[in-house]
Amino acid sequence: MFGRMAQRIAYGALAIASVVGLFLADAEIAAWAAGEAAPLSEILGDAPANSPILRLLSRGNLIPLLILAAVLRASAELMSLFEATGAKPNRCFAYLMVAALAAAPWFSAAGWLGSDVASQEGLYWPLVLMIVGTLGAAVLHVLRGKPEGTFRDVGSTVFVIVYLGFLGSFALQIRSGADVPQQTGVWFLLVTVLVTKAADIGAYFTGTAIGRTKLCPNISPAKSVEGLIGGLATSIAVATLFAASHSIALWAGTYENLIAFTSELSRFFVHNDGTQSVRWVAVIIFGLCVSAAGQFGDLFESCLKRDAGAKDSGNLIPQYGGILDLIDSPVLSLPVAWFFLTAVWSIG
Repeated sequence: MFGRMAQRIAYGALAIASVVGLFLADAEIAAWAAGEAAPLSEILGDAPANSPILRLLSRGNLIPLLILAAVLRASAELMSLFEATGAKPNRCFAYLMVAALAAAPWFSAAGWLGSDVASQEGLYWPLVLMIVGTLGAAVLHVLRGKPEGTFRDVGSTVFVIVYLGFLGSFALQIRSGADVPQQTGVWFLLVTVLVTKAADIGAYFTGTAIGRTKLCPNISPAKSVEGLIGGLATSIAVATLFAASHSIALWAGTYENLIAFTSELSRFFVHNDGTQSVRWVAVIIFGLCVSAAGQFGDLFESCLKRDAGAKDSGNLIPQYGGILDLIDSPVLSLPVAWFFLTAVWSIG
């Protein structure tokens, strides 16, 4: 048991370090593409103005590509689970629509899908693509010429499109969307992902240490009420750390780059009135809601796996399973974070 736990800790630490490094690299490339000061300017020179490619890169680069790869791999795993239950989702069409939906906020914010206001709004193209996905799944099933399994097959195809395409697109709504400030979306997304995954870590260790009361024994026997509470508390603690990070850096007198970095991380939770004071109630609400959504996302994926008779969605990641096992919690927490970011706090 301790060997398995040590492996999970090692893989988890490596994954977190890799993700943070990727976010930093994405931010540097985006700053260079936008013509802002960045170390890349010393190597590549100043970016040419008004280039469509650079407009796209300024709205995200490495992160959108990673997200596209993740949702497509997760789609393959999810459709395999459906096939284990006897469903026959339309794989090619589902892949196409998931990729289009996930990438839509990135391309629309860069002006690639139209220069008018509607085309650049965050949800316009995802809604258009959802209509195409639903109608397309129905038309393609009719063209099969077999009414048997209509609910099962069309339902599984549409579910993959909605679950991983539409809900997954909120990752790039936060990173790249026109509703979010151009060079701060990367940090908003990083905060959301780390607060979400903190719940997984807190729930695992709390449940392992003191878990006694089963949460949903028919769905996930290992999960406990104590683990759920531990996950909620850990997410709030991590959100609090991000909110206070800039003040801590200033107090410690750390070097300029770290102070600037913590300023970006804490911006999610500060007032927009110029005082830079932290909204502590918002910190707690955000941590609770994102953590709860993420943990129930994990439970929901467990329902899918149990129905398919599978322990994991895949075996790509040692000690963790497949990509779907890794992103099941962010898939549900990212729309919640986007709602707070744009509709409640109006950060923009």
